[in-house]
Amino acid sequence: MLQQLSPDNTFDHRRSGDGEHVGYIHMTDAGGFIPFDLLHRQRAEALELEEAENLLDDLGLAMFVEDWWLDLDGGRVPVLIREVRRDGVSVAFTASGAIAKAADMTTSIDILLPTDRLHQAKGTRT
Repeated sequence: MLQQLSPDNTFDHRRSGDGEHVGYIHMTDAGGFIPFDLLHRQRAEALELEEAENLLDDLGLAMFVEDWWLDLDGGRVPVLIREVRRDGVSVAFTASGAIAKAADMTTSIDILLPTDRLHQAKGTRT
């Protein structure tokens, strides 16, 4: 689900163990807490704060090692996430081979968040 995260009622969540930014938590008017990953994807319905924090802690930064597809020019191309910022994501094109996967880190595309152009590939690494 795409949702523009309001800075008025959404805050960064950092893992307590290492301080790594792993997502956002949106506070609802009803007092619930909705966890969003770094790509602004809603990961659950409203939860208690501790549950939302634990969910984001468990998700961590796994998206950086996952395979992704980018909708581009009417098709889908394989990409890897290169960098995530609060308002955007940078992806690099990948080339899959029989032995190893390579990413062209010199050629990337910046995409504003939230976006519906990025799709997690099925059966990717975890």
